[in-house]
Amino acid sequence: MAEPNIPELQLLLSRTAERTLALSHTFSDEPGGIRWRRWDWSIGVAFYGVVKAGEAAGDAPYDLMLKGWIDGRMKTHFEKVCVNSNSLLLTLLHLRDQDDEGQYASFFQTFDDYLLNSGPRTDSGALEHTVLDNDWSDQVWADTLFMSLLYMAQRGTLLNDERFRLEAGRQLALHCKLLYDPDEKLFYHGWNDKQKKWIGVHWGRGNAWMTAGIVDILELLPSEFADRESILETLHAQVKRLAELQEDSGLWRTVLNRKDTYTETSATAGIAYGLLKGIRLGFISEQYREMAERALAAVAASIDEEGNVTGGSSGTPVKADAEAYNQIPYEITPFTQGLALLALYEGLQHNRKGSVSIHEAV
Repeated sequence: MAEPNIPELQLLLSRTAERTLALSHTFSDEPGGIRWRRWDWSIGVAFYGVVKAGEAAGDAPYDLMLKGWIDGRMKTHFEKVCVNSNSLLLTLLHLRDQDDEGQYASFFQTFDDYLLNSGPRTDSGALEHTVLDNDWSDQVWADTLFMSLLYMAQRGTLLNDERFRLEAGRQLALHCKLLYDPDEKLFYHGWNDKQKKWIGVHWGRGNAWMTAGIVDILELLPSEFADRESILETLHAQVKRLAELQEDSGLWRTVLNRKDTYTETSATAGIAYGLLKGIRLGFISEQYREMAERALAAVAASIDEEGNVTGGSSGTPVKADAEAYNQIPYEITPFTQGLALLALYEGLQHNRKGSVSIHEAV
């Protein structure tokens, strides 16, 4: 499996970004179609990837379509303030200078208040993972890093407001502490803070949220952040375990430590992104570069001629056991598209600097 070079990465980025935007504007009635038209976490991850693809192109080619989607839903299709619906604010931060009517300001204020003040916390003080359609009280999820903590860190950096960065850092440390399994050296999908026990399994995409989220958030926190070293130690242990679990194909499984579950693209893309960016920033050792490149090559191989990223699992709340996770079907989803775009973008950053070798992956 050849690792893509610069022209191939650029082509895959543009093809996948354009397909992602096309799907977001078709509002398909097919199963899963609601993910493309609903203000929720799924499309938030997709658009975060599209923003990065636009940055790679250098001329913001996708901003009008992103703004059109967001503006068209802001007043009439927005349902609920929660952890998951926050993820689209990563795109609003990017588009804020194009907000002619100032309509984004009230959204920022509403979500800022929720994340800093009114959003429910568990007994440990962790941000409860709130969603649109269900109420899973007392639960802490790996997903929260990417859905809300990353925005808090970005918002704090933009405003130079330590309240956001301090809370993002506090929440990051809490999530790492509660979700990390020191025996398996992996993160659980969730934690029930009332029952004081892990819930779910060592889910692939959940671990990708952690790998990518830790790297993205630490980049934005002050160097004197008190928990930085302990979080990096946890990340290093996880990455070492991920190296042991990667398949020959470059992929990881939907339940990482269960060989009887299927290989899965979104987890592989998120992990590849976190690894490549972590290596570039010096958070992760160079010794894991080949692992990251093999994962990137596997993600690239999963993208079809239309720009659909195949082999990604559908939406996955915390499940009872590995078999339940293994029953989640493959689907073309906004979040798999977005995670693939992030991996391709980061691969391009390495390649442009001559730091990603072109080789045959085993």
